[in-house]
Amino acid sequence: MTETTTPLPEPTGFSDEMLLKIWEKTVDTQMHFNEMSAKSRQLGLTFVAAALGVAAFLLANSRDYYIHLPVYYTTLHIHISALIFCAAAAGIYAVRELDVNVYHKMLRGAVVFGEDFEIKFMAPRLGLSKGMTQAISHFSRFSDAHTHDGNVPYQYCGSRRTTAGDKVKRFYSVTIGFLIVAAAVTFYATDVSYNAGVAGKTNVTASPQVEAPSSNK
Repeated sequence: MTETTTPLPEPTGFSDEMLLKIWEKTVDTQMHFNEMSAKSRQLGLTFVAAALGVAAFLLANSRDYYIHLPVYYTTLHIHISALIFCAAAAGIYAVRELDVNVYHKMLRGAVVFGEDFEIKFMAPRLGLSKGMTQAISHFSRFSDAHTHDGNVPYQYCGSRRTTAGDKVKRFYSVTIGFLIVAAAVTFYATDVSYNAGVAGKTNVTASPQVEAPSSNK
């Protein structure tokens, strides 16, 4: 797939200095929302690192950190570390909603404005097929994005389309899935370990004590 841009008539009423200021402000806005999105993902990774660290500490002292939950004719022994993984997954989901549905949409709005602005004002003046925002968007949206080398202006090509939003959602899905799997494995392993420990103590207590025979002189 090759994207081509039809040059538009050069607009009137805007000086080069004014257009440059508008473009710089547009790029600053894009960078601002991109930074906010990056900070959201860093916060999510902080949740993961904190959950792993706290869970590792608690698992090292597993006998002291259980919640015993009676369910019908049995009792579930839930280790606190499993709940920490679940809480971290919930925190990641909240960050995802903020990132994907707020910051990323604002970034997309700024990018679309930048693309429109560059199509109408910047690319025709510079003799390019795409402006900077358009070029970045193209390489972000196509996994096989490339240009025909040697041709000026460049012809941008790509067929395997994937959006930045899809990549962001995949990042959060993988992270949340990892935490949920970690919680399930931790719960199962610690519950089995607790029951095995209780059964071992019961067997030791129930076993009869054999007295050593006394010798009669």
